[in-house]
Amino acid sequence: MNYFSRLSAAAMVAVLAGSQPLSAQSPKKNAVIQIPATVLSIQGSVKRMISYRDQNHAWQSSDNAIHLVVNLGSTPAGNGLALYSSFDNGNTWTQMFTLPQTDGASTDDGVLTPTATGATLQLVYNTSPNIGTIVYATANYDSSSNTWSAPITQTAFASPGIVASNPAFAADDVGNLWCAFTEENSAALQYQEELIYQAAGTQQWVDSGLILGTVDNTTQHSARPVPYTGGVGVIYEDENTLYWAYRQDSFAFTDPWVTTPVYVGLPPESSDPYDSHFSVVADSSNNLYLAFVSAPANLSFTAFTSSTNTWLAPETLASSTSSPAYPQVSIETDTETGAATLMLLANYETSVKVMQATTFSPSAKPPFITTQILTHTPAQSGSGISYGKPRVEAPRYSNSPMPVFQQFVNGTTEELMFFSVPVLN
Repeated sequence: MNYFSRLSAAAMVAVLAGSQPLSAQSPKKNAVIQIPATVLSIQGSVKRMISYRDQNHAWQSSDNAIHLVVNLGSTPAGNGLALYSSFDNGNTWTQMFTLPQTDGASTDDGVLTPTATGATLQLVYNTSPNIGTIVYATANYDSSSNTWSAPITQTAFASPGIVASNPAFAADDVGNLWCAFTEENSAALQYQEELIYQAAGTQQWVDSGLILGTVDNTTQHSARPVPYTGGVGVIYEDENTLYWAYRQDSFAFTDPWVTTPVYVGLPPESSDPYDSHFSVVADSSNNLYLAFVSAPANLSFTAFTSSTNTWLAPETLASSTSSPAYPQVSIETDTETGAATLMLLANYETSVKVMQATTFSPSAKPPFITTQILTHTPAQSGSGISYGKPRVEAPRYSNSPMPVFQQFVNGTTEELMFFSVPVLN
């Protein structure tokens, strides 16, 4: 499974230029557009309904259908995570299947791969804490009938006395799958970030025995495997430091990864006990574009050049006054021109700001221009509605318009708003 298997057909064409400028046009100047929300019928009972740390929960298939895994909570028992699909540009949504043994504490990460008949969705997720395992699941989408097969599940990690959570995964250049997750020792109340793998051509997940960062009593551990030329990389956070690590295909599965710090100064545990959320997208050359939250709560951005294994010095794009808690970075394709645009979404107080860069390269900060604000009906006093620090979710790759989700609170219920965000040329 390579980089292009994660893209829709139109997006594949659009990013073939790799790190070269992808469009000569820029978004219209002085034309920040307001996009109103559509409130969806999907409801839940937990804060982790969508965006959580570094995971990917939304995808767009080549027929432009939209797919989203939502955490509904603990009712009904054992079916917290559910896949919803929309076949009419986000107007209506249908629950397609649920993931067994999950509850309000479960989270997932997924990759959608185009096939001749639709797509295959690969997922990793953590079961309820009382079970504490990591599960690998696959399901097939049929675009002619708009149906999904029931997910086939396999336990990827289980260990007595260990609660595993927050998994994320990626494939390396030769097809090995690498999954990072947070491991809690229930007796010692200690946490660490661990790596497991499934070797190419096998069906068995194996514990590498490798630990990313420290073992301590803080929950500030989070990791995201990512594409890397000649192997696989991982971006991980350990307390107040953001790290980059990689392995090459020639390494033994149990060899330590080469690790260097990218940024020191993430929010402290007192303000962000689970480590800051971050989002990363790769282009066709496995260059990376990374948005994250730095202390006290600023929106920061950096990029990685795969050919030279170097990161840009991180830069602040927005201050903590706009509350940019859940950034999302994506590549969106204009289906008319075939051009790709780098999209960056971040909380703007209780709304969401959209920034676009129609030319981008990993060797320089993209020329982001604020193009849209995602708006909603203001909360009335006593209504029970709150849009404070809204969670945001968007696919890493999509055609224009890009589907975007924003979570809000309505009394005791968690709900979702939906937006269609076009590329502006």
